[in-house]
Amino acid sequence: MKLNQTDFQLFDREIYTFKQLKEQYSAQEIEEIKAKYKKQWQKWKTLQLEVAKELPAEYGMKKPKVESWTNGWNLRSHFWSAYRSEDRQQENACLAVLLNKKQFQVYLMFQHYKSDERSGGVEEYNELLATLSEWSKQVAIERYYIWPQVEHELIDHLPLATYLADTKGQETLRKAMGDRSFQIGRLFFETDGPVEDLVAETTKALNELAPLYFALKQ
Repeated sequence: MKLNQTDFQLFDREIYTFKQLKEQYSAQEIEEIKAKYKKQWQKWKTLQLEVAKELPAEYGMKKPKVESWTNGWNLRSHFWSAYRSEDRQQENACLAVLLNKKQFQVYLMFQHYKSDERSGGVEEYNELLATLSEWSKQVAIERYYIWPQVEHELIDHLPLATYLADTKGQETLRKAMGDRSFQIGRLFFETDGPVEDLVAETTKALNELAPLYFALKQ
């Protein structure tokens, strides 16, 4: 499976709400927009299922959560999927995959939305920051980035290599996090050109991030 310009371009729009779409487009045009979304989302869903098959059985991640292409009132500004082990479905931490108009990212995150309904504290999660230097020795970090959870997904995130080499930068990230968390992941940008084997690249990144995810399970 290939990641190409069409995948990014789907989200390159100013209007996402169906109410506004109906004010500016004909019924036929809206149906065409929906059809494009559904087609791209089916590709997205297929990607997640194929990646899940490639992950080690011991991860227990054969059934990733694939967010819908609409929330009922709006088209999504990105596609998102979460990977949690079968015995950790009610934890806040997860591995995730996201595609927006700028980048495709495979990352570790703390899901703050409805976090009080799940287990796993943000303080424990943030302790992973102290392990990143050692963890980074096992991966090629040139494609890895780190950012505070509160930072908008379209902002240029900080390269992990820069973060690890700059003590002041580490302090800046901590302050930007506030009482929230950080996210760390492997990013593929729209400007980089096509990714020929997206299943393999996604699987590789999830495997590289897995030690951080499983380090949270005590």
